[in-house]
Amino acid sequence: MSIMALRKLTQLFFYAVMAVCLGFLTYDKEFSWRQNLALLVLGILSWIFIEYGLHRFIFHYSARSSFGQKLVYAAHLSHHENPRAPSKFLSGFVLSAPVATAYWLLLYLVSGSAHFATYLLIGVAVGYITYQLLHFQAHHLRPRLRVFRYLQTYHMLHHYRTPELRFGVTSPLIDLAFGTFRPLRKKSLRH
Repeated sequence: MSIMALRKLTQLFFYAVMAVCLGFLTYDKEFSWRQNLALLVLGILSWIFIEYGLHRFIFHYSARSSFGQKLVYAAHLSHHENPRAPSKFLSGFVLSAPVATAYWLLLYLVSGSAHFATYLLIGVAVGYITYQLLHFQAHHLRPRLRVFRYLQTYHMLHHYRTPELRFGVTSPLIDLAFGTFRPLRKKSLRH
């Protein structure tokens, strides 16, 4: 296993352990298993919107100030410059921790329930872990399953041909919903 894959797995393990611990700490027997499942699914769905919003509006933002340009470059545009380069180990933590904290605090303030906020956040964490795995495979692996080859090609087209389109890594359906989807040509699918 490469150092890069080990680093990614370490990060994903951290988030999985954190999610389980938070789930136990905030468990509330007033919530049924159906309600908990609904919160997890809503969290996963909200991740898709967070992923799209961050990728399209923050990571591809045309900053005017020198500081803003450096920040956007460090956060994401450097990744476009060299898509196959290994990601920095702490970059995922540094970027995701404030987003997760803000998400949880907002949900807690709105709902008044740590359980509600946490179970939605666990769903977001599942979405984020899925995103990390799909993003890693898109850049560094040769997937065997057709669906993963499709997602890889879709994402690589974002990097190499259409950086203003195809922002969804986890699912191109979000691009379809917001008008940034473009279908793949048959020759694009060949590897």
